[in-house]
Amino acid sequence: MKVGDLVKQGDGVIKFKGAKAPNKSRQIGIIIEIHDLPDELKSRRADWAKVLGRTVDVMWANGKITTGFAEHSLDVISEGG
Repeated sequence: MKVGDLVKQGDGVIKFKGAKAPNKSRQIGIIIEIHDLPDELKSRRADWAKVLGRTVDVMWANGKITTGFAEHSLDVISEGG
């Protein structure tokens, strides 16, 4: 994943099942910034860092920006140029 990639929310971190599962967003966004995790956090919480990945900022098609989104919770649908 890199800045400029088009993404959508995926099932990489949490998978909901059953009738009470929330509707998954169909929004498409673009990665605008990627933040590496601090070394201290990687060493203390290596298990979570591996599951969640880096934190990324996404600008969605509706113009809203989400900061600190878990990298592995997104699916790349088109790589940026």
